[in-house]
Amino acid sequence: MQKTTKQKNTFKHLVTSTGLSILVFFSISFISILTQINPLHTYKNHEVYDFNIGYPFMYYEQFMVRGNGGIPNSGWDIPYLISDCFITWLLTMAIYFLARKIKT
Repeated sequence: MQKTTKQKNTFKHLVTSTGLSILVFFSISFISILTQINPLHTYKNHEVYDFNIGYPFMYYEQFMVRGNGGIPNSGWDIPYLISDCFITWLLTMAIYFLARKIKT
């Protein structure tokens, strides 16, 4: 009986830390977008428009094919997306369980 209670608590903590890692991942991705949005900046003829999402690995990019009046093109790098998710999950999981261990 005691073992099942411990397993339930471990599963509960695993689900909680996974939920937190999802929130952290979305926050990091959103911050990487916010750093590129600047409404006061206008692109000059020699500047190239690009838009990148991801930290530490860039897993999405958007760019113009033919200069300022061109066609937007984009691409996903799925292995980098999975790597970013996994790194965020591991770091969040480690911090969560260390905080719980220090608390008890």
